[in-house]
Amino acid sequence: MRRSRRALWLAAVAPAPAVISQSIAALLASLALCTQPRADEIRKGEYLARAADCIGCHTSNPSRPFAGGYRVPTPFGDVYSTNITPDLDTGIGRYSADEFVRAVQKGVRRDGANLYPAMPYDSFAAMSREDVLAIRAYLLAQPPIFQPRPANILPFPFNQRWTLVLWKLANLHSGGFAPDRSRTAAWTRGAYLVEVLGHCGACHTPRNATFGMDENREFAGGNAGIWQAFNVTSDKIAGVGGWSDEELFRFLKTGAVPGKAYASGPMAETVMNSLQHLSDDDIHAMAAYLRDVPAQSGDEKQPRFSWGNTLGVADSAGSNGAAQGSGAAAGGDLYRSLCSGCHGANGGGSADGSAPSLTHNTSPGAAMPDNVVMTILEGVKAGDVAGRKSMAAFGGWLDDGQVAILANYVTAHFGNPDARVTAADVRLMRAGTSAGRTVMILAGQALAASGAVLLLGLLTLLAKRLRSAHVRP
Repeated sequence: MRRSRRALWLAAVAPAPAVISQSIAALLASLALCTQPRADEIRKGEYLARAADCIGCHTSNPSRPFAGGYRVPTPFGDVYSTNITPDLDTGIGRYSADEFVRAVQKGVRRDGANLYPAMPYDSFAAMSREDVLAIRAYLLAQPPIFQPRPANILPFPFNQRWTLVLWKLANLHSGGFAPDRSRTAAWTRGAYLVEVLGHCGACHTPRNATFGMDENREFAGGNAGIWQAFNVTSDKIAGVGGWSDEELFRFLKTGAVPGKAYASGPMAETVMNSLQHLSDDDIHAMAAYLRDVPAQSGDEKQPRFSWGNTLGVADSAGSNGAAQGSGAAAGGDLYRSLCSGCHGANGGGSADGSAPSLTHNTSPGAAMPDNVVMTILEGVKAGDVAGRKSMAAFGGWLDDGQVAILANYVTAHFGNPDARVTAADVRLMRAGTSAGRTVMILAGQALAASGAVLLLGLLTLLAKRLRSAHVRP
């Protein structure tokens, strides 16, 4: 009797199977509602990380993405990128949301030390907090990788992080992105992508006396390490004013516009890692914004893409070769053995477009041959974007003199014949740092400042003597 009463009591208090199933369904639905926003934020963060090309600078080994260790040549020496995987010891696993936002927007590490501006936080300062946190969500969803960062190679006083306080005072502007209400939504989106997320000015804007971006010469051309980053203002000779909207779109999306330009160096890698993955609407928005950037003139006599010399390898032994001196014959031999198989005897490129034409190409047509030299030394990582193949590096095969001879042959026969390079120039570029040049610049600035102070002192002394002579009875 007692057992039957207990059974009746359990039956009365136990939920029915239908109720249990409904409760489980409700719980799963609740979990799904909680999980969906997280998944959406991660997807958004992945897209934004692509737009910001985080993987480009934070990956030294493709099998260890975002683990850092990538060497960034700067005017002051070599800086190595940090690990941004969720690893607790060497990555960002211990960064709180606020600490991560502070690092991205203000260039301050979790321990309070200043980050070097090789991390373009002067551009990211205007990124919205929502976008920064979406990128953080994406990075925290990646596998953690233990990889300590190599020590930076910076001479004194550039290895003193406290000096960055002065750099920030001169160059870091706080405040978010302020849309121009008089512009279209596409133009505004393009401005955010170019100025902030894409941090295009970090390479394409020249540097001022404090080595911050020169706001009076925005997008007038700069440097990406040793590579030249060309003028991308609306100037028709020095910039991209002579490009159509479709050509701008195609270059950003694929890095290849026959008759105009082929991306190489860091720009080719940016197309491979970042720009090809952006939506067509965003690429069109970027092109629309660049089209409207105020023109900045340069030293070019004619557009870089307009040079179209087509003097073939055979010409190097003829009158043109004689005019160039004995190096032209050696350059022709090097070109024939290393380059003509892909680029053609007359530099016209391959029929399928996988190897670019060397004529009507901004790199050989530039006033400085730096990008031609760097292409020979380091090759091109094209990632098979739009069918374009990567190019092997010849730096390990050729000495400095041979690289100079080959580069001079390419510019003289297919591009700007005034662009010349010496073996000594190649030696500096092969070293991969412009620290020596920077020391010279700083020394010049210091000398000029000292001269100005001395002149001011002499003028002050002269003024005092004149006053003294005037009041003397």
